[in-house]
Amino acid sequence: MKSDEYTYIENLLERFFEGETSNVEEQELYAFFARPDLPEHLKPYKPVFGYFETGIAREVEEENSSKQVRKVPFYKKWLWIGTAVAASLLLFLFLNKEDRKQEDDFNPYAGSYIIRNGVKTEIPENVAKDLDKMIRQAEKSHYEKERMALQPVQQHRQTLHDIKMKEQEAKQIESDIEMLEERYKDK
Repeated sequence: MKSDEYTYIENLLERFFEGETSNVEEQELYAFFARPDLPEHLKPYKPVFGYFETGIAREVEEENSSKQVRKVPFYKKWLWIGTAVAASLLLFLFLNKEDRKQEDDFNPYAGSYIIRNGVKTEIPENVAKDLDKMIRQAEKSHYEKERMALQPVQQHRQTLHDIKMKEQEAKQIESDIEMLEERYKDK
């Protein structure tokens, strides 16, 4: 019966290091490695689970106890907050004013023209509409090509995931069969 338990613990260890155990299974590992009567081949893992159980909590306690909290007077706290808000507001107003000035002066289509069916169009509004339409069409085409190129990769990933899941199921079935063989071998 001990060998079944050790096999179960070894399987849990493997899943633990793969990051696939539940909280309940991890608690089982902690409880198992807290026992004094461990087999030799599992003793190297005892410090790992001892650290997770007590080491992290001890480090947090030491960190918290070494820090001293200094109280900041109420008025100083609000003075700093008020100063920060005022500085942010001034910075926002200054930067916003500069942006508006640049928007008024900038026309990206000034001097642009489009020749369609032998007719030259220089009106910036018409050029802007036509260019925006062409850009949207190009982006849509690029997106469609990207999506089609990624389909085989996504299908491959799904296939690999399915294979991995089947392998895990097969391992679990093998483990169950071995456990049943051991159980009925004694009878």
